[in-house]
Amino acid sequence: MVNPYDVIMMPWITEKAMEARSVDNRLEFIVRRSATKQDIAAAVEALFDAEVAKVNVRNTKNGKVASVRLAEGYDADEAAMRLGAF
Repeated sequence: MVNPYDVIMMPWITEKAMEARSVDNRLEFIVRRSATKQDIAAAVEALFDAEVAKVNVRNTKNGKVASVRLAEGYDADEAAMRLGAF
C-alpha cells in the first residue's frame, strides 16, 4: 500500500468546500497528480478511519483536487476536526 501522506498533500479549504463538508458530507484535498481514485480512497480511509462512498477528482492550476464523499454513518465535520485545519 502507498503511504497516505504521499497521496494527500493538503486539505483544500475554500468557502465552497466548507459548505460541502456540512451539507454533502464531503472533504476536499490537494493530491498528487499521479494518484488514482483508489489511492485517494485508501489514503482517506487510513487517515480518518472512515469509509469512503465516492471520490471525484479534477485538475486545476493549483494541482489535482479530490472531493471525497464519506459513507453514511461517518461525519465529515468530525473527520475535519481531526485535521486541525478546520
